[in-house]
Amino acid sequence: MSTRARISRVVPTREQGLAEPAAVRRRGERARARAATVAVFVARHRVRFAIVVVLAIALGVRTAVYLADPRSLDGAGLTAQQGEIARNIVDHGTWFVVNRQAYELLKQRQTEEQMLVDPESVDFSSVDRESAAQPVIDQMPGLGVVLAALWWSTGNKVYAPIQWLQILLDTAMVLLVYWIGVRLTRSARVGLLAAFLYAVWLGAIVVAKRPMLDTWSGFFTIGCVALFVWARERPTSKRRLVLLGLVTGIGIYFRPFVVLLPIALALLATPGGGWRRRLAWIAVPTATALLVLAPWTIRNYYEFDRFIPTRTGLGQAVFEGIGEAYSDEEAERHVRENRPDATYGSPAYDDFLLGGALRAIAEDPGWYLRLIGERLRFLLPCLLAVLAWWRWREAALIPVAAAVATVVPYLAIGSDARFYLPAAFAYFILFAMTIELAASRAVRARRWAPEP
Repeated sequence: MSTRARISRVVPTREQGLAEPAAVRRRGERARARAATVAVFVARHRVRFAIVVVLAIALGVRTAVYLADPRSLDGAGLTAQQGEIARNIVDHGTWFVVNRQAYELLKQRQTEEQMLVDPESVDFSSVDRESAAQPVIDQMPGLGVVLAALWWSTGNKVYAPIQWLQILLDTAMVLLVYWIGVRLTRSARVGLLAAFLYAVWLGAIVVAKRPMLDTWSGFFTIGCVALFVWARERPTSKRRLVLLGLVTGIGIYFRPFVVLLPIALALLATPGGGWRRRLAWIAVPTATALLVLAPWTIRNYYEFDRFIPTRTGLGQAVFEGIGEAYSDEEAERHVRENRPDATYGSPAYDDFLLGGALRAIAEDPGWYLRLIGERLRFLLPCLLAVLAWWRWREAALIPVAAAVATVVPYLAIGSDARFYLPAAFAYFILFAMTIELAASRAVRARRWAPEP
């Protein structure tokens, strides 16, 4: 190899020295072009980008909390009863029954292990031989049916599938809260703020992983409000009202007081037309919902020979809510001591507790009224509607109606937070409305302020 060739391999020629900076410049220009393209895309689709980020946050935190403690004992007793309903459907083909001994065995295992226990890991053969299952009436069966469908399709009686389903559904609720906020205010900022608040709200994050009726009642509450808002966009459409009634009727199988949602929403926010339209908006979805409920009510009459539209349990809830007992076990001991022939959860059992609660209230009605007054704090965020009314008028009343329908029925029953959690999304929307109103007024004030 010549000396010149050896030198050219070490020292670049003039042409090579010029070509290299040009290539670097071209790479820099392409990088800047890509960055500009991304910036333009984000600018054009910043709302979609923002809601995707909020959804990712919601899914991420719910997944992290679930993986950190997938077998939390909170609410495990209520889960066990729904699991027992599902087990009898899958294993024995008997619907809406509970074997009390099997239920107690599962609860005992959960207490011993201090965690939610899958029915798959428990041997129920002996209790199934020793005792018969009885028709259930103290709980609605909605979650049990969902569990049965999942267990039948997967072949395993474990809670993980429904927990993941609930996490996905609760993440979807973030999108519905955003949609409701936007439709009510025509402001993406209101929708995004409300959705973000729901996404990071600890109440929803923790409850989403619990297989409980209360978890699903939140889904149906948000869904019914979304359907009502959708129906308002075409006031003459009866099909939309019927669909609202169908979803409400299914929701009753998870929480009976869901039936009050269409009534409260129609009373406060029917779109024009006077009282005739308002009554129609009450009647159509409510009648549809009651038709969906009718098979369960007929079944109750057949099994218990009395009219029970949804379930028992009111007596026990009020008895514990006024402090006569501080747990289901304590209430059960009270009944066993005074009415040993009343089976747990039966109409006679609940009637006995309701009678005791009413006698205690009659002895000191002022104290009971003070209890109700203390529970009114769950409605305080509704006062935000006073501010939102000035800009959005009737639309500001929709979150109020949702909160009232959710909270008011439980004021006379108890202070358990799980009763009131489904109203939180409505408060997030009202809060977002208030922030948007304050921000817009601040911008206008700054714009019209005199220059110094």
